[in-house]
Amino acid sequence: MTSNPSEDRTVELQRDDSPLPSFIVKRKEGVFVITTRIPSNTDFQEFVDRLFAHGARFTELNYDTFHRLLYFASSTKWPTPEVRLASEIVIFSPERKSLYKEVRLMDGGARGEYMFEPAKLEISYQEPIYGDADANGPGAITGYQNKTKTVPTTLDFDEFVTELWLKGVHFGIQERVVKAAIAANRGDRVVVAVQLAPTPGRDAQLHEECEGLHRDDSPLIKASGQADLRRFKNRFPQIAKGQRMMKKIPLVLGKLGFKVTGEELEPAVPKDIDMSVLSGPGTRIENHKDGEYIVAIADGFLSIDVDSNQISITEKIENKGGISAKTTGDLLLAVEEFVEHGEVQEGRIVEGLHMKFTSAVYGTLESKGGRIELEDNLAGGTARSPGGAVTIKKRASNATVEAIGGSIQINYAENSSIIGTTVTVNHAIHCIIVADTLTITNAEGCSIAAKSITIASSGARRGVENTVAVLLPDTSGSEKRIAAISKEVEECAALIKARSDAISKVNSNPDFAKYQSISEMARKGTIKLSAEQQHNLHNMALKHAPTSRVVEKLTAERQALLQSFKTKQQTLEQLKTDQQALIRGLGCKIGKVVSDTYVRQRMSSMGLTEFSALSEKDMEAILRERGPIAQRIFSDDKGSVDWHL
Repeated sequence: MTSNPSEDRTVELQRDDSPLPSFIVKRKEGVFVITTRIPSNTDFQEFVDRLFAHGARFTELNYDTFHRLLYFASSTKWPTPEVRLASEIVIFSPERKSLYKEVRLMDGGARGEYMFEPAKLEISYQEPIYGDADANGPGAITGYQNKTKTVPTTLDFDEFVTELWLKGVHFGIQERVVKAAIAANRGDRVVVAVQLAPTPGRDAQLHEECEGLHRDDSPLIKASGQADLRRFKNRFPQIAKGQRMMKKIPLVLGKLGFKVTGEELEPAVPKDIDMSVLSGPGTRIENHKDGEYIVAIADGFLSIDVDSNQISITEKIENKGGISAKTTGDLLLAVEEFVEHGEVQEGRIVEGLHMKFTSAVYGTLESKGGRIELEDNLAGGTARSPGGAVTIKKRASNATVEAIGGSIQINYAENSSIIGTTVTVNHAIHCIIVADTLTITNAEGCSIAAKSITIASSGARRGVENTVAVLLPDTSGSEKRIAAISKEVEECAALIKARSDAISKVNSNPDFAKYQSISEMARKGTIKLSAEQQHNLHNMALKHAPTSRVVEKLTAERQALLQSFKTKQQTLEQLKTDQQALIRGLGCKIGKVVSDTYVRQRMSSMGLTEFSALSEKDMEAILRERGPIAQRIFSDDKGSVDWHL
């Protein structure tokens, strides 16, 4: 005979002892848990503790749901707000409790081991006592005696869960393993529960948000796919303003683990990154919906401090290795300032804004309107900065220097082409120089053209005279415009006078003048008119209405003419001012002519742009032209010049 656990009677917990919590609902379909009503995991654990301590247990327990409610209720996405936990809550009979042995906790609660044996249940029963037998058969039952016997049975998983809980195993029962051991019903030591190790978190990380944060000396690949052997891919890592450089990948906290006793196992705390420590000068921290970034607040050169890992953007790059095919290749710089301490080899191109070179330059320097400063020589190379400034502290030889819209300062120039809005040269020999304003201390054998020229000493060099052309603007167009506007002003003034004379003639009529006077005083309230006087004024208005309309028409025409006259006068004054500005300061002053010097006027309507597109040969040919005799200002080998337009 065996005992069936399902035959245990249903238990109703007493309301005055252990009432069911609000999140437990019992129906004929089973025991349900309303997950939305569970305040925390510990509330469900307290309910289980109280239930098992009162000698009750579950039947047909859904252990996975039971386990989740105990430890993972808040992180579980329940399919419905109400989940089925078990079929019923019943009394755990003391006889059945005796079937379960102690569980061994190993390695400090890392696992629980249980020794399974064939289950036998000792049951009590009453055996009848019979009297003496007679001829009719056995004697009558005279009484009963209590006896016990052992019968085979099987363990029950629901009971096993309850017993292990009461023995301290609250977490990680291996349901399949336990049920298999129960079904085998033989002697076997089995690991019935295992702990859950804590899930490690992840340290905060930095993610590079743009390419080019590291130096790359491989050849630059063009858009066409071809390699540009003149330029390195990324010799000086440069960052544009507003560029996101680094993104913080936030740390991820680990997940709790649990010993089989239910004790929490804390994961290690992951390391965080303080972006404010990493963000250096030229950068800032920006928080966006998709994360935290270190962003460049200016165009510049990327600098990373290897000791502190601080990221900075500097406006200045200093290089000491020189510019060559081996060291840097051609450079296209996006930073504000670049300083090169080595030589710039022939054929190399450096493009940037403000650039300074402390050694000789043999290549090409291109600035986008910034400063180009050479502390050494420019030999056979080019320095160009439209709208900017070029300064050569030593010598420019066989070089090209341009700063149209800007300024040029050179200590010594020989066999060079120089074009700039404002040019100052200490000593120039065999140079082609074109400017708006030009100042030269000593000019020898040069071809010079400018609007305003000041030369301290001028002479020939090796048989080549110093040729100077004062560039004069073509004012014929503005003079014609001035003459035409002047005529329009005179004509407009005559029309205004004619309208004024006509108005005066009409107003000279005594009757009309009297009507106007009375009408004006009545309008201003100077006089008060009786009804009869108002009637008379009305009749006068009817009489003089045609004349009034004539005066109104003439007055409106005169007003329109006055406005036109004012506009034309303003235009005329502006034209005259503009013309004066064109010729203001034009002239040539040479303090001392020491040898052959030729100075002449030259009409130039385009200014510097006329010469900028010409080759040096064509430019010199134009500047060496003698021109008509009428344009000659000076031609001699001694003396001085002081000529102004």
